[in-house]
Amino acid sequence: MKLVIAEKPSVGNSIARIIGATRRGDGFTEGNGYIVSWCFGHLVALSSPEEYDKKYGKPWKLSNLPIIPLEFRWTVLESTAPQFEKLRQLMERPDVDELICATDAGREGECVFRYVYNQAGCTKPFRRLWISSMTDEAIRDGFSNLRPGSDYDALYRSGLARNKADWIVGMNATQLFTVKYRSLLSVGRVQTPTLAMLVEREKKIQQFAAARYYTLELNCGKFRAESDKIEPLEVEKAASACGKTAVVKSVVKEQKNANPPKLYDLTSLQRDANKLFGYTAQQTLDCAQKLYESKLMTYPRTDSCYLTDDMEQTALDMVERTARAFKFGADYEAQGCVPDVKRLINNDKVSDHHALLPTKEISRFDFSRLSEECWNVLMLVAARLLLAVSPVHTYNTVTAVLECGGRDFTARGKTVVQGGWKQLESSIKAGIKGISQEPDEDSADEPSGGLPPLSEGSEVAVKAVKQLEHKTTPPKRYTEDMLLSAMEHAGSDSYDDDDDVEKKGLGTPATRAAIIETLVKREYVERKGKQLIPTDKGIRVIDIVPEKVKSPAMTAEWESTLQKIARGEADDQKFLADMTEFTKQLIRDNAGEVSRDSNPFRFSRLPVIGKCPKCGKNVYAFPKSYSCEDSRGSCGFYFMREIWGKEVSETQAKRILEKGSSITLKGFQDRQGNPCSGKLVLADGRVRVELDK
Repeated sequence: MKLVIAEKPSVGNSIARIIGATRRGDGFTEGNGYIVSWCFGHLVALSSPEEYDKKYGKPWKLSNLPIIPLEFRWTVLESTAPQFEKLRQLMERPDVDELICATDAGREGECVFRYVYNQAGCTKPFRRLWISSMTDEAIRDGFSNLRPGSDYDALYRSGLARNKADWIVGMNATQLFTVKYRSLLSVGRVQTPTLAMLVEREKKIQQFAAARYYTLELNCGKFRAESDKIEPLEVEKAASACGKTAVVKSVVKEQKNANPPKLYDLTSLQRDANKLFGYTAQQTLDCAQKLYESKLMTYPRTDSCYLTDDMEQTALDMVERTARAFKFGADYEAQGCVPDVKRLINNDKVSDHHALLPTKEISRFDFSRLSEECWNVLMLVAARLLLAVSPVHTYNTVTAVLECGGRDFTARGKTVVQGGWKQLESSIKAGIKGISQEPDEDSADEPSGGLPPLSEGSEVAVKAVKQLEHKTTPPKRYTEDMLLSAMEHAGSDSYDDDDDVEKKGLGTPATRAAIIETLVKREYVERKGKQLIPTDKGIRVIDIVPEKVKSPAMTAEWESTLQKIARGEADDQKFLADMTEFTKQLIRDNAGEVSRDSNPFRFSRLPVIGKCPKCGKNVYAFPKSYSCEDSRGSCGFYFMREIWGKEVSETQAKRILEKGSSITLKGFQDRQGNPCSGKLVLADGRVRVELDK
């Protein structure tokens, strides 16, 4: 009897149906020589510090750091302990002679199984089911090609090293900075560098000072030509120098090609779903997982945008099925092109899993059963497949340089030769309900329309000269789309998708969504529309942690090492030794508590009401007052919670700081104790009562 362990019940049930295990038991199905059971994600986790020794529990003490277990311990999670016990009992059944690991085909999936297997003390042999989709065909093929479990030992060592490293750094750094600053501060190996990128961008925005400059525009009738930047004091003189004609100095004509986009990996799918629909990375991952379990899409947690050469015919088949299954397929077929699937093939750029594809199930699935979000995600994957095999977009550009008034002016024109994939993309976007209509950054500055015939040395009549005022703009706040890209390329600023350099990013495609959600949950980051904005608390965390903790490049190098461990190219024990020494040095360099007055988190448990009208710092809600954080210093701004016998609510306090006054309030008492009504008004750095007349 073979025991198959899947990661989730839905996956286990699909596998059981295919292999003929139909008799239901308590937490498993059985039949045809198989028992199929499942986890609920992780059932076993690394033990917390206090499980090693009660002294490591709260209140935390600096004298107990660093906490470095000689041997790590494991704990069965209380919420899923009954299922763990069922799996343990199934493993111990005398008739079970072999296990099959059928958890998700990736680093974390490998750990899900191995942690349960080891915690149960199982020593029976096991093989690995490694599949990239949940279609019936893929499951059957997978069971026909089971691999020895030992083939994935390196992958397991990588996952185990990551979990231990996160524990060592996270547990120690969190306790260190929490005790040091007397405020609960979560510090992590990946989350903190990610937060650092958001904070760095926010500070650049806050420190940005807009600069004004001008350009001149020549109206030449059928086209416009624009100068380079001109300083404000020079623009009038430059405009006056322009005559009624301009001379063509040069004309450069080029034919250019824009290649179709690559297939999606998880990160690029999350980016587009955020850009087009406003979905968070977690929302997109959840939808992708549901589509995978519904057999409509291949395995989602992939970092590859390519297929392997043995998938060429599969790709051709899926192009045909996709064109028939989706409305925009008619626009693709109208091109009458032969799909270029060879462009999708690159064995060297596929490691564990190939790029995202729809599956054969799209030909018979009732799409009305999908939520709007899942439908949109599936549609993106399907559309990307058709775009990726469409013809190149070809266009002609003309760049003409004209001289007028001793200054150069540039005119640009563009004419499309072959619409190719961009034409298809435009028609697809036009047919998608609820899609963002914001212009693509890549094409926002591209010229449209051609130029009239121009030749070097010829003169062109100038009908008018116009001064154009411009202002420099601050960097844009991160959206989830932009942050995912920054996380992916954190260790290689010069990374290009077509380069062969190794991706050294923060986290993995499977973990980046959770990292962002953790930052939001910790109240280090808040969402405003699509924007991710660090909170005051998040900014202060980055201000106090040392550079080596918040460095994206260093963390990216660690992630690169984990990838090498998975490939058998690096030593996991050396990696953990390095992480241990890193942690010990961190504690040595940052031991000792800070004084109350120099502690930036001394108000961290108090609600922020608004900004101080005198100094711009935060105003907090104290038990008896609303006070600036510098109320005992040079600023001194505060006002009492009770004024003239009336309790001032936090809502009204916020309004006073934002709008300069409260609404009309009842319940005041004058000096004689008589009831009265009025407003609280902010004036000259003080809050006073303005009674109704």
